[in-house]
Parts: sequence; C-alpha cells; structure tokens
Amino acid sequence: MGIIINQNNSIILYLVIIIFTTITMFLQNKILMQLLNTKGEKFKRIFLFQSILFSITRIILPVRVHKIIEVVTQIIIYKRILKIKLEKILFAEEINVIIFSVTELISIKVLTEIYEVNSLEAALYNWHFIIYITLTAILAKIIIYIFLKKFNISINIPECISIKSKKQIIQVATISTILIIFNEIEIINFMYIIPNTIYLLDIILLIAYYLLSTINMLKTLQIETDKNEINNLESNNDRLQHNYDNICAFKHDFGNIMQSFGGYIATKDLDGLEKMYNDVLCECKEINNIKSFDKEIINNPAVYNLINNKYLVAKKYDIKINLEVYIDLNTLKIKTFELCRILGILLDNAIEAAKDCDEKIISIKFLKDNYNNRNLIVIENTCKNYLLDINKMKEKGFTTKKNKLFHGIGLWKVNQIIKKSENLRLYTSRDKMFKQQLEIYSWK
Repeated sequence: MGIIINQNNSIILYLVIIIFTTITMFLQNKILMQLLNTKGEKFKRIFLFQSILFSITRIILPVRVHKIIEVVTQIIIYKRILKIKLEKILFAEEINVIIFSVTELISIKVLTEIYEVNSLEAALYNWHFIIYITLTAILAKIIIYIFLKKFNISINIPECISIKSKKQIIQVATISTILIIFNEIEIINFMYIIPNTIYLLDIILLIAYYLLSTINMLKTLQIETDKNEINNLESNNDRLQHNYDNICAFKHDFGNIMQSFGGYIATKDLDGLEKMYNDVLCECKEINNIKSFDKEIINNPAVYNLINNKYLVAKKYDIKINLEVYIDLNTLKIKTFELCRILGILLDNAIEAAKDCDEKIISIKFLKDNYNNRNLIVIENTCKNYLLDINKMKEKGFTTKKNKLFHGIGLWKVNQIIKKSENLRLYTSRDKMFKQQLEIYSWK
C-alpha cells in the first residue's frame, strides 16, 4: 500500500519505509530476473535507482499513483538497461503484478479484520498495520523467489515467433496488467464498505481473468512454435533428401570410378590419373561436409534452421558450401536473435556474390580462440567484383544491385548491432576470397 505522511508522523516512519522499500525492491528484482532468466551484471545500478525512486513515491504519492509509476518504471528499466524484449518483460511483469496483488488483497483484508481498521485513511496512518502489511509482502516475495529458483521456472518466448504474435502478447499482457492494478486499487478503496463475499468473489474473478488470458497467450505461442517446427522439418526434409541423393549417386558411380582409375594406371597416364583423383577427392570432401549439417554439431536450433535454409538456397545456384563447427553455439555471448540476424545478412550477401562467379564457393567456420578469450564466425566467399570499397559497404544504402530500392541496408544494420554491443567486432577483408569475421568476446 502507499503511505501518505503528514507533519505529525515521526521521522522513524520515513526510515521504516525506506528500509522496507529497499528489501522489497531487492526481492522483486530477484524474482523478475529469475522469470526473465537474466544475470545481474547491472543489478546494483538498477537496485539503487529503484530503491531511491520508489521510497520517494511511496512517501509522497497515494497508492493509485505510486503503484502505476513502479510498474511503468520497472518495464522501462529492464527494456533500456538489460535490453530485454518488450513482450518478455510485459509477460513477466503481468505475473509479478497478479501474484502480489492477490497476496496484498488477502493480507490487507485479514489484517483489517484483526486491527478493526474501518477506513483507508486509518489504515495509511496505522503503524502496526503498515508494518505487518509490508512484512507480509516481503515474506510472500521470499517464498515465491525460493519456489521459482528451486524449480528453475522462467519465461520462454521463442525468438522466432512472428511479429503478429509478439504484438498480441504485448497487447494481452499490457491490458491484463492495467486491469489488475486498477482492480486492486478499487478493491482497496471500497473494501471497508463491500461485504466479504463480494470481496472474495472479486479476487477469484481477478485470478480467473488472469489465468484465462495467460492460457490464451500460451496457446498462441504453442501454435506459433508448432508452425515453425513444421516449417523446420520440411526444410530439413528437403536438405536430407538432397544429401541422400548425392550419396546414392556417388555410391552408384563408385565402381565406374574405380574402373576409370584402372584405365589410367594401365596406360601409365599419371597426369590424367592425378586430375581424376583431385576431382574424386573434391567430391568426397562434399560428401563428408554433409556430416557437419547435423543437429548435434550445430546445436542451436535457430542457427541450425537458418544455415540449412541458406544451404538449400545456395544449392539452387550450384554454390558449394563448406561448413566447419568447432564450438558449442549455446555458449556464445550473444542473443540468438542478434546472431541469426547477423548470420542471415552475411550469408545472403555471400550467396549473392558467389552465384555470379565461375567458381561458386562459400566457407563457414565456427572457431574458438582461447588465447584472446573469444569465438570466431568466419564467412568467406568467392567474389567477382574486387574493386569494391570495403568501408563504403557498411554505409546505409550502398549496394551493387541495379535496383537500389530496399537494398543496401544489410551490412549497415549489422554494423548498428555491432556498435550497440560491447563484446562484438566485425572485420572485413579481401584476398583470394571475400572474408567477414565476426568476433564474439566471452567477457560480456
């Protein structure tokens, strides 16, 4: 509850409010971080700011205002400082609000009966009432945090869901949070004049509304996830079929290849034998390269699906893709969404450049550099235009395509992501191959 203090209140009450607010904010941040599955590198800064701000709002503002300010401020802080996706923050905040609104409503009603408080004004200036309400809230937060931590409960919203689904989550979570807050405020205002049965029914309806909205939101996410899974399976099917056909063709021709070797050996044509051996060796490398396109090796589902889709696109242009993965992709200190966005743009550019070359080759390497405490993603491709200015390529609107509309923003966007991240670097170079090297440092 909010507390309004007049000149007759002791300075001790101010200190009590500050102490309790500090403890409450600490626990609330821990709960939100658990729900959001994020680390607390910037926790001290957030915690200090919230403790000061919310202590002031609880002292000088009524409950209607300070509760709204707390929720809005919390969302802004987590969005701006911790860079959490808006739909995920709102979902977590909705859970946070409903849990503590119900806890607060029940505890207020019980303590109101115990202390025989018959008006909101009397409650706001009753020392014992305020302290016990706050202690109850703190105890509830401790229990909830322990429960979430023990069972490792957190919010998981797939990053691959559509923009439409994200907007729906944001809308439902926002409306639910607003309704819960205002409903709690109204219940507290009229709790002293409405019957206990109506009070209890209101709480039950509040919980029911939250559960229905959440179930609807989870169903939407499940449908979206199922659709993505089906699309992934279809893409993987196409790739596996293509690979199977290649292996079958190679196996079918193996006897003929051996006989051809015999012909070169019989005539002692070493030059012809060497040329044919190199061609067969190249074919063997391509067959072995298929092993790299495996879920166990590319162990991040989003990256796996992205690379396989780009592999199918490259095959349409007869581009040969060489893939080497020597790291655990789930340990990279970068958000999967940002990684896929960068990879997608770099691979699209590599395919676009390689398809016009006589020798169509793209090389993708995921490497570990222990000495510099970083991971490397190196994409190399053959390129026809060797006169391009590498620095200009990162400028917005730069493109070699004749149709300038909707082109020339890919590398510019990658550069914007790199600039916002403390542990990412991208180096572009050109020798025999055009090379993009993404460096992901582990000290984030």
